[in-house]
Amino acid sequence: MKSLLKVLLGINAISLIHLVKGRPTRFFEACKRAFTASRRTTSVSLGAPHISLIDILANRKPIVRLSVASYEDGMLPGDQSMALLSILVAEAPREILEIGTYMGHTTRQIAENLETAIVHTVDLPEDFRINSDPEQRLPKDDLHLINRRVVGREFKGLRCSSRIRQHFADTANWNFAEAGHPTFFFIDGSHTYEYCKNDSEKCFALCGGLGVFLWHDCDDTHPGVVKLISEWRSRGRDIRLISGTSIAYLKTS
Repeated sequence: MKSLLKVLLGINAISLIHLVKGRPTRFFEACKRAFTASRRTTSVSLGAPHISLIDILANRKPIVRLSVASYEDGMLPGDQSMALLSILVAEAPREILEIGTYMGHTTRQIAENLETAIVHTVDLPEDFRINSDPEQRLPKDDLHLINRRVVGREFKGLRCSSRIRQHFADTANWNFAEAGHPTFFFIDGSHTYEYCKNDSEKCFALCGGLGVFLWHDCDDTHPGVVKLISEWRSRGRDIRLISGTSIAYLKTS
């Protein structure tokens, strides 16, 4: 439904040319790009000011490795991967926690860019089905992505997988202490307010409030994430939206 909405809202003259010429795949891609571009100027509605990647990095000049791959629904777009990985390499944490493995595109890139770090990543059990959810304590979203997952597909069998710790659990009742002592967090699991609040607060507690936090999909198509970010800002936590992305950023010290 969200993908269809992005297509409908992103229709413009350029995308229609692809449709007229019988190129439906390019039409859909052009619509989604147009929609994304239109969202990048709406920081006021999200309740968080922008900060540029350059300002976050200051005088640091990280060198990152990006994988080239065709985009598939649910993966982090290349420009946003660059922002995430640049901050990651600049901070050089020893342990990382990613909420939401999915196919493992981002997990792989995190592990390959930090060649000695331990990467913890958590996703729902592989046999999870929403109609047999044993607890249903918190509401989930993106059910179409949950059903098509091949968790960790992108890093299985690669050298970097030896440093990836795959956890299978529902974060609503997972013991976050199993993730060791991470100081860098990428929160990209279920985007409902309830899960975003649960995951964020438990990550904050895990590092004693001292770490780097990145939230994906902080935009007006994910009101649950926006609500959590607004609440944290009201508590004096200086969360910023990275310019040109839907990633929210916080560093505490």
